[in-house]
Amino acid sequence: MALLVGRWCREPDYSYGFFVPPFALYLLWVRRRTEKPLFGRGSLWGLLLLGLAAALRWASAYFYYGLMDPFSLIPCLAGVVLLVGGWSALRWAWPSIAFLVFMIPLPGFLADTLGRPLQRVGTIASTYLVQTLGIPAVAQGNVILLTNATVGVAEACSGLRMFMLFSAVSVGTAFLMQRSLIEKTIIVLSAPVIAVAVNVARITVTSILHEAASHELAEAVFHDWAGWLMMPLAILLLWVEIAVLARLVIDASAKGPVPLEVTSPG
Repeated sequence: MALLVGRWCREPDYSYGFFVPPFALYLLWVRRRTEKPLFGRGSLWGLLLLGLAAALRWASAYFYYGLMDPFSLIPCLAGVVLLVGGWSALRWAWPSIAFLVFMIPLPGFLADTLGRPLQRVGTIASTYLVQTLGIPAVAQGNVILLTNATVGVAEACSGLRMFMLFSAVSVGTAFLMQRSLIEKTIIVLSAPVIAVAVNVARITVTSILHEAASHELAEAVFHDWAGWLMMPLAILLLWVEIAVLARLVIDASAKGPVPLEVTSPG
């Protein structure tokens, strides 16, 4: 946990990690009535998960790969729950345990694998939108060339932070929703799309302000205001998506109208 807290403090892309454990506890509280009895007879299968956690810790020390150590918390917690409370307790706790994956930073190679395509997509999509609005713009690498300015989509602006944060928000929303599995799956899978759309909106608005207003205002929006507005915008889009899905997807478990009973006179 000390390693994780240090990463959360040093790296802005993972600062949301402070909110992951409290939300996991809240999710446990919400699901406390889903399993009755909540705790059953313990299962020795939990020892297998504890052994896996110990193996991950050993591998982390042996191969000098630090992220394996905090990741071992996941099978360790699952093993303790299964060993003490049995399968009913694990059914109750597994969403919270799985959600803790979001508190672990991505390995460097995986962060680069995700960050570079996000950076490139943000540049190309924003350039297309700016051109569609009638403003001359050309993308060179990850830089948008405008008439009087250039907008650089740096690695810090690739949208990786938004991608990870909103993925956690979408998964948490899916766990809390009382909706069908289809709706929950669509919400989780749409998280990357919404995260990219919000980052593209940020870059596009900045480019427009460079041309229509002032460079100072554009820089203020890009580096300050947009950082605060991206998440509310993403949540608004998520809310719209949930509202649309509620009208498109029919819940098979819902009871239909009670048919009228027609009786003949006499």
